Amino acid sequence: MTTSGTYTFSVNRDQIIRLAMMNIGKLDEIETPTAQETTDCSLYLNLLVKQWQGKADFAPGLKTWTRRHGHLFLSGITGQYTLGPAGIGWTTSYTHTTLTAAAAGGQANAVVTSVAGLTVGDNFGVTLDSGTIFWGIIQSINTGTKTVTLTSNFPSQAGVAQDVFDYTTTATQPVVIETVFLRDIFNSDTPIRIMTLEEYDFLPSKTNPQFISDPTAIYYEFQLTNGVLYTDCAAANDVSKHLGITYMEAIQDFNNPNDTPEYPQEWFLALVWGLAEMIAPMFNAPWTQNMAKNAATSLAIAQKKEPARSVMYFQPGEDGL
Repeated sequence: MTTSGTYTFSVNRDQIIRLAMMNIGKLDEIETPTAQETTDCSLYLNLLVKQWQGKADFAPGLKTWTRRHGHLFLSGITGQYTLGPAGIGWTTSYTHTTLTAAAAGGQANAVVTSVAGLTVGDNFGVTLDSGTIFWGIIQSINTGTKTVTLTSNFPSQAGVAQDVFDYTTTATQPVVIETVFLRDIFNSDTPIRIMTLEEYDFLPSKTNPQFISDPTAIYYEFQLTNGVLYTDCAAANDVSKHLGITYMEAIQDFNNPNDTPEYPQEWFLALVWGLAEMIAPMFNAPWTQNMAKNAATSLAIAQKKEPARSVMYFQPGEDGL
């Protein structure tokens, strides 16, 4: 038996559109969609994949292919954080180093232990002696002296050995946050509880400027473009620690003819049949019982791609039973 030895089969946007149109009898084997048909079907396809994203797609399993692990650096002056394109100190990957010389307020230079992983244009955060993190943009790096020059000046002093955090790309907005932990610079983690809106609103001291502490719980709101995360304290006591957040991000758009789905292979057929069902009325095509069966079967199989896994245990009730 001779096999291909490959596992990379995929489809692109225009192939999904063509197959969907063929399934409803709009195209034969030699026809191609018009430019307007492609535009309209692409719109429906994007509507479809957005509705199936995250946990809101009625799939019993988790969307592990959109799961990301983010890092949110804390603030010493607020307990409210922006998660998304406008976020500061929010990323999926970072570099940690320390200062080897004090950085005085009013200057833009920082001498660090190592410049490995740092690049011009990065977001560069320095823990100030005041207990907050100052974030600037790297303008230049002298690899010989290990001096980093920022585009803006430090507002106050950062002493020797203060922690420095650097990242290149701001993470996307979480659709759903699954787990959160508090991590220190020694990579020791403490679980953080995820609150409901009611639990957060009923906290008595959450915005009291005197309530400075390590966060023990968070509440997250998904909003348009950027999400908002709230901690159970007014600000962080130790900004060398940060929140590690496991979350699911949005499915990427179909913009170009050769864009491939941000879905596993098991979902390709479901995408084709799902699109076929959506565009059938547009082309006045009948939606037969056999078509509906094919669409339902392909979706049901795709939904079981990642079976739900959970930890379950039993314990006695108050009466001991």
